[in-house]
Parts: sequence; C-alpha cells; structure tokens
Amino acid sequence: MKIHPLRISILSLSLLAAFSASAQSSDSERIKALEQKFNQSLSVIDQLQKRITELEQRAAQPTAAAMAPAGVSASAPAESVNARVETLEKTVSDLATSASKPVSDAGLPLHGFIDVDYNRSNGQQAGYDKQGFRLGTFDIYLTPQLGDRVKGLVELAYEYDQNGVLSADLERLQLGYVASDSLTVWGGRFHTPYGYWNTAFHHGAEIQTSITRPRMIAFEDQGGILPSHTVGVWGTGKVDTAAGRLSYDAFVGNSDSMRDGELDYNASGFNEAAPTVGFRLGISPRAVSGLTLGVHAVQEKIDSFDAGAAQNGQINMQMVGAFGFFESDQWELIGEYYHFNNQDLWGSAGTNTSWAGFMQGGYQFAPRWTGFARYEKADLSQNDPYFYLRNSQFTDSPTNYGSAYHQTTLGLRYDLDPRSALKAQVEQIIDEGNGSQVVNWLRTQYSVRF
Repeated sequence: MKIHPLRISILSLSLLAAFSASAQSSDSERIKALEQKFNQSLSVIDQLQKRITELEQRAAQPTAAAMAPAGVSASAPAESVNARVETLEKTVSDLATSASKPVSDAGLPLHGFIDVDYNRSNGQQAGYDKQGFRLGTFDIYLTPQLGDRVKGLVELAYEYDQNGVLSADLERLQLGYVASDSLTVWGGRFHTPYGYWNTAFHHGAEIQTSITRPRMIAFEDQGGILPSHTVGVWGTGKVDTAAGRLSYDAFVGNSDSMRDGELDYNASGFNEAAPTVGFRLGISPRAVSGLTLGVHAVQEKIDSFDAGAAQNGQINMQMVGAFGFFESDQWELIGEYYHFNNQDLWGSAGTNTSWAGFMQGGYQFAPRWTGFARYEKADLSQNDPYFYLRNSQFTDSPTNYGSAYHQTTLGLRYDLDPRSALKAQVEQIIDEGNGSQVVNWLRTQYSVRF
C-alpha cells in the first residue's frame, strides 16, 4: 500500500510536536503555550486529512473523464487534485516548521500583579503605615528565554510610598546560565537567598497566602532588618541523594550600606573591600513528601550614614539560622529563625547578639477557603548600632522597625479563581521597644495576577 506524502508529513508533524514539547523547559507557562499550539496544529491536520480523503474519492470516480465537458482534458480533474494536494502539503510543512520552533520565539513571556488594599488601626498612625484605601503594587514580571541555556528575569514594580509619591523600582534584573541540571548561575540583582519566604514570594501579593510579609523580612524600603536584595552573583541548584533532594544556594555581592536608617543594596558598587557573602542549604527528605528543612547564613560589612550623608557607624553583620517549609493539598507551614552576632566597628558597643523568628500556618478547610495564622517575635539589642540606627528613619511611626516586638496575625483568604484572591487579616503588634505599645490592625486586600 502506497503511503501518501501528505500522510507522511502529518505523521512527521505529530512526532516533531511531541519531541518539541519534551525538549522544552519545565516552566508551566511555556508548557501550556506549547500544548495549546500543538492542539491547534492537530485540529488543522484533522481538517486537512478529511479534505484530502474527499478529493481522492472524487479523483477515483470512473465517470469523471466521461462527464467532462467538451474541450476539457480528461486529465484535468487529476491535475487539479494534485495541485491542491501540493498546496495542502506545503501548508502542513509550514505548520511543522512553526511547531518545531521554541516557545520563546513566539514572543516575550510577560506576567503581572496588581493589588488594592484597605487598612484600619486603633489610634492615630503616622510614618510608613497609614489608614484608609491604598493602591498596592503594580508589578511587571518578565521571563525571557534567550537560548537553550541562557535565560533572564526582570521584575519592575510601581508603588506609592508613605507620602503618596509614585515610584518605580527595578526589583530584580537577572541573567542566568544553566550550566547543568544541578547548577544555574545568576548575575544581577536578585532576592537574597535566605529562609524560604524571601525567594518563594516576590513583590506580587497574590502568590502569598497572607496580605503582609513578616515584619522582620519586610523589604528594605519598608523597614526590614535583613537585606532582601543583593547585587552580585548567585549559584543555585538541586541534587538527588539517597536521603532526599538536596538544594543549595551560594552568593557573593555588594555589601549594603545604611542611609538614614534604610538598607541600600548599592547597585552601582560599594566602597568596602569585603563583599557580602552567604549560603542556604536545604534537604527535602524522601520519607516526608512536601517537607524542606535547611540552614542559612549571611555576612557583610555595613557603613551607616545619617540624613546629611555623614558616616555615623560601621557594623560587621553576621546572621546564621534555620528554616523549614511543609506543603500538602491542604496545609502550608513556614518557619524561619535568625540569630545575629553583630560587631560594632565604629564605636565601642562591641559584639551584640539578637534573634528573630516567625511561624505561619495555613489550612484550606473548604474549596477556595484558606485560614491562616502567624506569630513572629524579635529580640533586637538596642546596644547594637545595626538595629539602633534603623529606628532613625521611622521615629514618627508607632512601630520602631529596629526594636524588639512580637506580633500575632489571623486571617482568611478566598480564591475567586486561580489568579485572584480576596484576603482579610487582623494583627496585634506589641512594640516592646516603644513602651510595649499595642497596635491593632485590620487589613483587607484584593489581589490579581495575570
């Protein structure tokens, strides 16, 4: 039996599309795009094959030549069919060529996040946290695939500060090279790899269960006590072992400075000879599916400057700690611990120890409904200039971000659909560094990703 060339083309297209799908990255968005493209190709092929069968049947009818009008060659129907088959074959060939192209050739993958909030608290508030409706963050997230091994990540966030001024911040700008299945090297500005939260949840509010991040790991411009971003080089990967999957991160970058109490990641370079360095090491044991446990550490030398750009301190910041994460169909558990052993290199405060940590649990008790709770506590020495100087930026706020505190948060999340959520949470902050003042908050949020 002779196999028609078009049938061979159709078979080739199916194999080619299947091969293309298996060769792509595991990224869910790219796989989804490729599957959609493949399904569209199969639909077109099915229509073409039905049309070919119809044309072949018409060409094979014995009365075709006898019924031809005078002056028309008996071979005309066959020639017409052959011409149309050639056209269809070219169409299938073009589809095969299109399906074989990487998904990255189809355009630049773009994602985004938007949120709108309403906050209310007891008493008059000043400083960073204010009451009322609030426009949240408009976050643009790009993931260009620049080649088989080269990839990029760009995150640009637009948000209003506490004074109502709109600003744009290039939160992440990374170029990566996939050296092997177990090693990817990134260069640029990235989220500092410590704990779980800081690299799992970025500036898009919809992807995290709660409305707010734990205060101790808030972003630098929101009073966080840790450098949430680094400009430098970061190596990361995972390796399967007999005990489970081992994940690792190691980075080196520009040391931060502290300017009027706020950490500055120094995108254009730094003056100190000693860069910031750190690592994170985790294990996901085979015995407990969904569990990850690990340790982390960061060290850097930080110069501090007052509002007039005059240096007022220098600190050797050293942090070591541990973290854990567990996720199942219904549960989400996150815990992180940070121990500080900071040395005053400017004055006579010597070496001071402090610690901070939090635990958050979430439980999906019904379809689309998730309840969550978080407890966080920080015991931060005010003899340590790293924490004492952080309070200078937030002196008009009821919350001193560099002082000791503990906080309890309870909340509820309802997923309207897979890409949008309504959230509400209540929180109570006991500010131990400000006369144990009690601050209560009600926060609500509508967040969307696209």
